[in-house]
Amino acid sequence: MSEVKNYSADLQKLFVQFMLTDPQLFTRVIGIIDSLHFDREVRDVVSYLVDYSNEYNSLPSLEMIKAETGHVVETLDNVEQHSDWFIDEFETFCRHKAIERAIVNSADLLEEGKYGEVETTIKDAVQISLARSLGTDYFDDPRKRLENLKDNNGQITTGWKDLDHKLYGGINRGEVTIFAGGSGSGKSLFMQNMTLNWALAGMNTV
Repeated sequence: MSEVKNYSADLQKLFVQFMLTDPQLFTRVIGIIDSLHFDREVRDVVSYLVDYSNEYNSLPSLEMIKAETGHVVETLDNVEQHSDWFIDEFETFCRHKAIERAIVNSADLLEEGKYGEVETTIKDAVQISLARSLGTDYFDDPRKRLENLKDNNGQITTGWKDLDHKLYGGINRGEVTIFAGGSGSGKSLFMQNMTLNWALAGMNTV
């Protein structure tokens, strides 16, 4: 049996301090933040953070938080060293609190026979999670990345042997390819010809 987590007011305040110290952390978790997950002494600050961020696309200053909510919040040192801990703990906190609220709110739904709504509410709470990968680092060993694409994804020939050779066999499946060039350099003509090559090969094109 897993240990029951005690999400004390001090721990919840620490979550807020992490978010205020590192805006990138706040950006990563804002999608699962719900002020109702927090105790009353922290809830006003979280609600203000979310509302301010939604309106101004930035975080308020500590002075603004104090003036608006009456709470004094301090930032932290060296949050980068503990960012993984914050992400793990905050994700679990939001999921557990959502499940707790879903169970409490399900009592009335069960009495009304709304079992489908109960199932949806519980399922949504259980599935709360954060994206762990922020994407592909294109500067981290590009040769290995291209070789993996070549070996695992397969390529679609452009229709030109010399170009396919430069592209390790053609356009990679599952990748977005950007064609860049100055005005009048032939981007549209090139793509029209490549599209024709693919149409002649029996592929769907637009």
